[in-house]
Amino acid sequence: MAVRRFDVSPRRKRLASRLLQVAIGAILVVGLFARNLSVVVNAALALGLTFVPAVLERDYRLQLDASVTLWITLALFLHMLGMLGFYDEYWWFDHVTHTLSASIVAAGGYVVTRAVDEWTDDLYLPSRFMFVFVLLFTLGLGVFWEVLEFVARIGADLLGLEPVLIQYGLEDSLLDLLFDTLGAVIVATFATDLFSDVVETLTDRLDEYRRGGRAPEDRNAVASLERLLRTDSVNARLSWLLLAFLAVASVSGIAAGELLPWLLVAVVLGLALVPALAYRDLGAMLPWPLLLLASLPVLGTVFARPWLSSGLVTYVAVATIALVVALELHLFTPVLMTPRFAVLFVVVTTMGVAGVWAVGRWLADLYLGTQLLLDPTLTDAEIESRLMWEFVYSATAGAVAGLVFEWGFRR
Repeated sequence: MAVRRFDVSPRRKRLASRLLQVAIGAILVVGLFARNLSVVVNAALALGLTFVPAVLERDYRLQLDASVTLWITLALFLHMLGMLGFYDEYWWFDHVTHTLSASIVAAGGYVVTRAVDEWTDDLYLPSRFMFVFVLLFTLGLGVFWEVLEFVARIGADLLGLEPVLIQYGLEDSLLDLLFDTLGAVIVATFATDLFSDVVETLTDRLDEYRRGGRAPEDRNAVASLERLLRTDSVNARLSWLLLAFLAVASVSGIAAGELLPWLLVAVVLGLALVPALAYRDLGAMLPWPLLLLASLPVLGTVFARPWLSSGLVTYVAVATIALVVALELHLFTPVLMTPRFAVLFVVVTTMGVAGVWAVGRWLADLYLGTQLLLDPTLTDAEIESRLMWEFVYSATAGAVAGLVFEWGFRR
């Protein structure tokens, strides 16, 4: 017996999107009558975002499938239901909305990145790299969203107002990041074909942009990324001296039972040795200032300078390591990056690493009995506050490092 395939026509999908827009508008009206600032702000933003697909189609001729428009509108509508009490009433509702919202963020990151990749020959991002980048991009923005909620809460407390964005505690924030990752995995694994037409249309618009007189980054700009690798003897001596010091210090640190700081040393040493091994030339080394920046938290431990091991400095080191990873992917793998994309990679990777590290510590504490995040001497509120400030440091370090690296490339 043949099974009839259930298929919804584009017209019905567009009708469903319109009905959901009306529902969000109704929630906005309810919020106004109830004088609920949180509902009003969220509903107004959600309603505005539902019109983005139409604006993209009208002003930029980007044809979005009716399924994509419905997908976006449904995610916004479900979020508004949550603001009306579903988040408190049903424990699973927040996980559904975060997975759906994260899938939209992942899809947007994929479409723009893939379109630029096809537009310029200076960028080449293989499928495996794109999978990892979509995960980092989505998780990085998930961390940034937690920062926005945290800042909104602090601002509301200072002004004596109801918070516009609400945080529901430490476990909720970490579960949000887990389900953000799930949404990104779903898109990166199964849904990329759904956006092929959007990618093609966006690539065509970029071609029109280039014909209008604007071109992609020239080869001199791309070469500035490659020039990060140096072969002069002075740089090589200073780099090897720093690496030798780190190697000796790591042995004594491991002997003393301090494992975590020295994981960073292992990463720095491994990345620093790649150019010398690849070129079989001891003079081919990364700039010693980059290696020094990446090693600052370890030097803070060695020389008992706590400020060098602070959260902000630690994530500056993470951002520096992300830049080194971008450089070595560009030089030693099929991946090709422009300086601007390398800067974007640094920013999202820095925040993404903060998310991975937070969730990893939490899971290790729950299932392995460690105390990496869940310190028994602190309350849940204190642990959550510490974690949110860590996210703030990662976002700040990623943004500042991105600006500094962009300035350096332009020079």
